[in-house]
Amino acid sequence: MAPNMAADFLLKAGVGFARFGNLPKAERLMQEALEIASEHKLHALEFKIERIKSGLNDCVACQGMPTETVLQTPAVREVSASLAALSV
Repeated sequence: MAPNMAADFLLKAGVGFARFGNLPKAERLMQEALEIASEHKLHALEFKIERIKSGLNDCVACQGMPTETVLQTPAVREVSASLAALSV
């Protein structure tokens, strides 16, 4: 695989692992992506990886936040009931 593609793949895999809470694996993948980008002088990708990697700690802070409650208006309930009736 071409170095730019390998580094980009590792970066995207790292972002995916971070979004699902696996930060140690995300950091390892992003570090590997950074090493490939540095070795092959892919400077734009290096900067992108460093920027994203520096924001990984923000993912931890967001994980404990409660989600918003779902508000259902009468119109939404009506559409939901109609869709449920169609699937039968």
